[in-house]
Amino acid sequence: MSYLYFIIFICFGFFVAKFFSGKREEKEGHLKSLKFRIGSHILHIHHWLYGSIILLGLWLAGFYNDIVFGFFIGLVLQGLTYKDFYKIFYEETVYNKKRNI
Repeated sequence: MSYLYFIIFICFGFFVAKFFSGKREEKEGHLKSLKFRIGSHILHIHHWLYGSIILLGLWLAGFYNDIVFGFFIGLVLQGLTYKDFYKIFYEETVYNKKRNI
């Protein structure tokens, strides 16, 4: 494959993530967020985080494809554009209040 496919699929992954994700921080997108309740806290797994885990798993398995890696890199990059990208663990009451639940 060529760098052209890689760059095209970075852009494609970025815009797919932008379409399906919340339009701004603390808003649900077309797809629900992956979150788990742990006691009185919420563990919010952002799409950039599970995209990174998938990339790492593929790399460790020895799999490489410009299209697949480009797509997931675009997904990760889009997720890092949010101001709260680093917030993963929340108090449940704070999380629900911010999201108007």
